[in-house]
Amino acid sequence: MKPLRKKLFLILGFFIVSLVSLSPAVEFGDWSADFNHPYFSAWHPGFTLKLSGTNPDTGQTGWRQYAAQGSVIVEGVKCLPVRFTTSAGGDIYLYLAQDTSGNIRYIKEGATSFMPSPPMYCPATTSDSTTWTINYIMGEHRFTIAYHDTYPENSSGYGPYSNSLYIRHYWDGALMGLIAVAPRFGFVLYDGENVSVINEAALCTVEGTVTDAWNDEIIPGATVWMGRTPPRKTTTNAEGFYRFVDIPQAYFDLEAQKPLYRDFKQTISTILGGTLVRNIEMIPQSGVIKGKVQDAVTGLPVSGATLQLDGDESTRVYTDAAGLYRMENIRVGGHYLHAWGSEHNLDGRSIEVSLDQETEENFSLSPVYGSIQGTLRNSLTMAPVAGATVQLDDRIETRIVTGADGAFQLSEVIPGSHYFQVWATGYLYYQKRLTLALNESLNLGDVLLVPESALLPTETDFDFEEGPEGWTSHSATPSFVAPQSSSDNGHLGLSPGGSQNCFGFWESPFIAFELGKTYRIRFAVTSDQDDPAQVPLIRLRVNSGNNQLAAFLVIDSKTDADSSPTMLSKTYDLVFTPPSSSSSAGFTLSFDLVNIATTDNAAAWIYLESVAIQAVDLVPLE
Repeated sequence: MKPLRKKLFLILGFFIVSLVSLSPAVEFGDWSADFNHPYFSAWHPGFTLKLSGTNPDTGQTGWRQYAAQGSVIVEGVKCLPVRFTTSAGGDIYLYLAQDTSGNIRYIKEGATSFMPSPPMYCPATTSDSTTWTINYIMGEHRFTIAYHDTYPENSSGYGPYSNSLYIRHYWDGALMGLIAVAPRFGFVLYDGENVSVINEAALCTVEGTVTDAWNDEIIPGATVWMGRTPPRKTTTNAEGFYRFVDIPQAYFDLEAQKPLYRDFKQTISTILGGTLVRNIEMIPQSGVIKGKVQDAVTGLPVSGATLQLDGDESTRVYTDAAGLYRMENIRVGGHYLHAWGSEHNLDGRSIEVSLDQETEENFSLSPVYGSIQGTLRNSLTMAPVAGATVQLDDRIETRIVTGADGAFQLSEVIPGSHYFQVWATGYLYYQKRLTLALNESLNLGDVLLVPESALLPTETDFDFEEGPEGWTSHSATPSFVAPQSSSDNGHLGLSPGGSQNCFGFWESPFIAFELGKTYRIRFAVTSDQDDPAQVPLIRLRVNSGNNQLAAFLVIDSKTDADSSPTMLSKTYDLVFTPPSSSSSAGFTLSFDLVNIATTDNAAAWIYLESVAIQAVDLVPLE
């Protein structure tokens, strides 16, 4: 059985009244009461009234009790049954409803039907002079006469109550008593005696605050309903507060609406008197933003890119390995979406989100560029080199040509590793591998180009008796510790200086090699160690003019100690044939020290004693 949804109203003496609907199209349990009815609050669910009295004509005493029951269907109308019991044991049901005009109507008594013309019991619109009589109930002639007046303050401190209902209770013409019914407090008087057990208003107040379910911010201007037919409606104030007064104890649908929010609806059970607090959290209307982020230059997806909405860090999402992103629960309406990557520039645009729709927004982000600048100079005279071509990574679109001052600047360079390439008429080809950090402006300073006239002759030998003979020492700091170096006593020396993370080398000047010929380069090497197993790793190299390794030999005491040099000199040969497609007419030689995470003697010295270059003829094997 559906719970009783509406308050009851009792007209004492002969009947109990309830606000229900007579129309078959509007059921009693679904009808929303007319809260302007002045006696609607007289009863509440479960209220039972028992009145005792004496017939002034016969002296007969007795009592009558009225108790509201659950709703039933009577002749197609959903009605409120009221059980009427007398002290003589009479027990019968009265069936009440409310017609489409809001008038309380008496539908049926026991087995006696008053359809289709039920008597009126309580009109929807009352006045100070309303009276009516009832001529038939349970086979007896009895009636009431009602009027309106102000109920004064009584000895219990209740009152005054304006527009109270006074009922003269008659039985076959004999006045049995006077009953007073005050709005909001129900029955307060019977023949001058206070019969009310209610110490506070039978109606309650429902109030609360409407807030945003996602950020707890108050929502002013939201429309709130208590039931819908007819509606009790209000609007939240600037503090998001709403309040309904004079609400009976029943079940109600509490609803709220506000543009850009999803409709709220919740069934609540009100209380008997007091204040019921029901705060409302409204969920914003929302949609989804999704898309893809790619590199504007390469077209490849950008993973780990950041997407942020309206400058709010809490909205950030990141692209996956495929460059895809998805932002859930985004409020409908206009937003501004930003996208950027750790190596890509910021981009942003306005976007409109629709209710429960997926809005796709893709980005092509330009890389965060850096730059490379410097000056090309003649390695012998330090004069600027004009008319030289500078490029990166063999890409024609990066090429620039130096002016009279030899200066160059490569702009919009993508971060990462690149080959820096230079050539000019009368100079050896120059290439260097370099790494550009994010948004870095890399200044190479003076880049020295070697004139072809500075090439040492083919088959040049070195004995270092007069010093390094143009050889220069180099290191790879900060990744490795620079070795100690020496160039006296007729040799070139290198030592880790105690470091287990050491790399460095001596490099020769450019030497002319005739393309197509084969050369034997003989290195004479010694060390200061008696035990060859303690000698650090040695590497001998031939390098082309573009800084590419052309040939090399590794001497490692850990793989074959007998091949490592001691204080007695050992010779090592590299056989090298410059390719006919070589971009450089000159090559350099290198003598490397490598001492990284080994058990070799970190204080050892190695020495390059001499280098001899000789063209040779290769004899094919039979």
